[in-house]
Amino acid sequence: MLRGAIIGFGEVARNGHWPAYANSREAKIVAVVDRTEERRKAARESLSGVATFATIEELAAGAEIDFVDICTPPALHGEPMLDALARGWNVLCEKPLLLDLVELEKVRSLARAAGRAVVPVHNWKYAPIVRRATEMLGAGVIGALRGVEIETLRVRDCAVADPDHPNWRRDPAISGGGVLMDHGWHAIYLAHHWFGEEPLEVRASLHRPSANEVEDEATLNLIFPSGQAKIFLTWRAEVRRNTMRLIGERGEIAINDDTLKAGAETIQFESALSAGSHHADWFAAMLPDVLARFRSPETTQASFEEAALCLSAIRRAYQMA
Repeated sequence: MLRGAIIGFGEVARNGHWPAYANSREAKIVAVVDRTEERRKAARESLSGVATFATIEELAAGAEIDFVDICTPPALHGEPMLDALARGWNVLCEKPLLLDLVELEKVRSLARAAGRAVVPVHNWKYAPIVRRATEMLGAGVIGALRGVEIETLRVRDCAVADPDHPNWRRDPAISGGGVLMDHGWHAIYLAHHWFGEEPLEVRASLHRPSANEVEDEATLNLIFPSGQAKIFLTWRAEVRRNTMRLIGERGEIAINDDTLKAGAETIQFESALSAGSHHADWFAAMLPDVLARFRSPETTQASFEEAALCLSAIRRAYQMA
């Protein structure tokens, strides 16, 4: 069994990741690292038998582990990631994996030198309705893919647990960007996953409440060799909803939150894509693949490069807009 530590005990760690580890026979969380005593206390009260530490240095001295699961705000991903790799630990990290292309290169180089895996949490691929759409696409139900449309509507940015930064998603120094960095990351890796190609061109339009604020609405077009992905994201909607369309040469697959339609077939799913923010069941479905990559780090290149593509596309969009 692989032994791990969660770095950053916020809402995603508590409600999204921990339930999967609690039910896993392949991995066990033995420690939590968090800089605040309040959240270390919450971890001790919530997670039976788990040791807590204020720093990675304390963790290294006090626990034997194989991997870390980084759930801190985005700007705080890089340092623990590099530290973990230097200590010979594998890394799982929430999106956005990293905010800086130079830091990404450092991580890529160190992971290769250490022979360790760095795996991004690209959990939307594991949503049941998305997995079914992907299976149908792979089976040729709509023929060759020519277009993808993804729309993510939110009425506000997601609440967070950090008492020192209760609205860090709107602080560019911590978040790295607004709705495009937050929700756009998912949309980009899904488009890449479905097309199986890298985009040739990125076009973007952003709305910012003021010049010093992050974007609360974004339109992104990714031009692939085989077609185009159109992505719309907002924190200004009147309703919370997710829709997706996969448009092929012989028809389309349409996802409307909890309903999938392809031709004459309609499938109703138990949970809507827009229901909640933590998606513990998606993480649980993803975890076996993550652990397999930890055991065979040489298999992780594709997932790491997919995260690198997400960061590159978002950076190009920001430069353009």
